[in-house]
Amino acid sequence: MNINQPLRYFSLLLMLLLPVHSYAFNVDKMIVVSDEHGNGVVTLNNDEERTLFVEATVNEIAIDKDNNVVKTEYQSANIEDWKISLTHTKLVLKPGESKNVGVRSLCKSTTCDDSRDLMFMLSFVPSTYKPEQDATSSVEINYGFAPVYIIPTPKPKFDYAIKNNGDEIYIDNKSNTLINVFIDSCTQSGQLECKQRFAVVAGRKKHFKLPANMQAETLNVTVTSHDRSYAKELSVVRSEP
Repeated sequence: MNINQPLRYFSLLLMLLLPVHSYAFNVDKMIVVSDEHGNGVVTLNNDEERTLFVEATVNEIAIDKDNNVVKTEYQSANIEDWKISLTHTKLVLKPGESKNVGVRSLCKSTTCDDSRDLMFMLSFVPSTYKPEQDATSSVEINYGFAPVYIIPTPKPKFDYAIKNNGDEIYIDNKSNTLINVFIDSCTQSGQLECKQRFAVVAGRKKHFKLPANMQAETLNVTVTSHDRSYAKELSVVRSEP
């Protein structure tokens, strides 16, 4: 079966941190920020009672002037332009097994623009492993995960606009780097489901729906960088219709 058929991808490319559901195959995080050298690790977990074959692909992503996500798939034809590589692009996970996939920066051997975050989508697609045949031809493909991998710019510049539209919040991240936006609508100690976090990549504009219990005339918002070296608290008043 062609692995490019529609899959139920769970990607923070959409930049909305939704409640986490339990799936037998998963990754440890959906946004991965590299270390200072551009390197990082994604952990794959197989909680199923069957062995899985997992295939990985890399897409470099950018946001164009129309707020569209533009993807460039890493293939052998453009290998000279690769900015990262994976330690494993194909691997087998036994039941209950976890394995690390390392992400390595190639910016020492190729030109990388560090004036803004470098962003990538790492797609991990599992299928049932059948050792008696080519694993890529297995007929059962379930779901995939596509975490976003970010090599942050060493020269962050923060510029953003946030609007409280009542039932939604609008975030325009004009920065050259990822921002995290925390909303706290809790009015009493121990209150549940009154906090949310949204992550928006550099150059992206997003609308996020707010549940009824989080809608308010004034939202308490905190904006931070990926490492919290930048933090700013805001009170965002509901916009006029």
